[in-house]
Amino acid sequence: MKKPLQLLVLLLCISAINSLRAQLIPIDTSGGRYWEPVFSSVTVTSNVTFGSATNINNSTQVLKMDIYEPAGDTVSMRPVLVLAHGGSFIGGTKTDQDVVELCNRFAKKGYVCASIDYRLGIGFPIDSVNATKAVVRAVQDMKAAVRFFRRDFAENGNSYNIHPNYIFCGGSSAGAFTGLHLAYLDQLSEVPSWINISSLGGLDGNSGNPGYSHRVNGVINLCGALGDFNWLVPGDVPFVSLHGDNDQTVPYGTAMIYVLGFPIMVVDGSSSLASRASSISVQNPLHTWYGQDHAPYYGTSAPAIAHMDTTESFVKAFLRPLLVVPSSTSVTETETASNLIVYPNPSQGDFYIEFEDAGQHSVKAMLIDLSGRTVWQGSFSGNTLHVQAANLPKGAYFLHLVSDKGIFYSRKIAIQ
Repeated sequence: MKKPLQLLVLLLCISAINSLRAQLIPIDTSGGRYWEPVFSSVTVTSNVTFGSATNINNSTQVLKMDIYEPAGDTVSMRPVLVLAHGGSFIGGTKTDQDVVELCNRFAKKGYVCASIDYRLGIGFPIDSVNATKAVVRAVQDMKAAVRFFRRDFAENGNSYNIHPNYIFCGGSSAGAFTGLHLAYLDQLSEVPSWINISSLGGLDGNSGNPGYSHRVNGVINLCGALGDFNWLVPGDVPFVSLHGDNDQTVPYGTAMIYVLGFPIMVVDGSSSLASRASSISVQNPLHTWYGQDHAPYYGTSAPAIAHMDTTESFVKAFLRPLLVVPSSTSVTETETASNLIVYPNPSQGDFYIEFEDAGQHSVKAMLIDLSGRTVWQGSFSGNTLHVQAANLPKGAYFLHLVSDKGIFYSRKIAIQ
């Protein structure tokens, strides 16, 4: 009975893969998508619950987001921007003017955008300990929001037509702090010694949607800062920054930050982050508003609108290349590429990726499970890559490869 049972498992895996094939195709960037406002209006789903957590008053706070989608869009797999408002971690809401404007502008380009609320409050005394706890709570909530979309993709039929491998985060001021710390405060050894991180639920927290990845593809930093630029290390995801060099709220460089007049701690603003990132080859385009104070894009005045236009242009130029797949690549081409073989398939987790032609190939490879999580990744130059993934659970996976020439390959893998 053992072999028929294995065959049944394999057939079920292949059936599951085929059912998701239409969903796990590459992002389509053709027709002006993600660059031009190809949609004239936006559909907003307000107050979507994405989790809950204990707030500063020791009561349970339900966490909600507003989700912006291009009206009338028929594409089933779209990148996501998870954005958070400013307010020094003591104020602000998901309906603040600047994040709403960003969500509307990028939804019209084809993105799915989420403006999230997160737990606010620093408490007294207003010092480095309580302020750092406030940042940690906000980061935990943003992680839950990212996980929400991956969970919805895997469990609820992908209600918002998102691609689980193209999620970005960030925001304005405190929201930018939150996105930066989500991406780069990722080791327990980096947590300041004065914080008992376990008492807060660890780095990831308990805000919702456990078991799914909160990893993002990049960060949008609008007038934000990071607690320590040394948390940026080689191989980290890229970020884009826009910041005024006369910012009196969040330092443009490295300086003390204040909340309600109280000195909190020295932080590294956009200029210092750019220097650090450049030194370790992490992509980090920076636009400086010379002579400008904090968040010059906020509001409806003519100067604010002009600065928002600059923000839109600079951020879209950062994001679109990260969508990876060129518009000339079709799904048919990726499925029928005849010079690529993967064997043995099914395997025990030990298999080979091989190009049969005589050419030299430089390829990035990733293995993705049925929930959309990247569970293994690697790269190689040449013709053959030996993958050892015997530690992965048995089941069905997608093998995605992108060559240095922009050619996308996709194969279905079963691990027994």
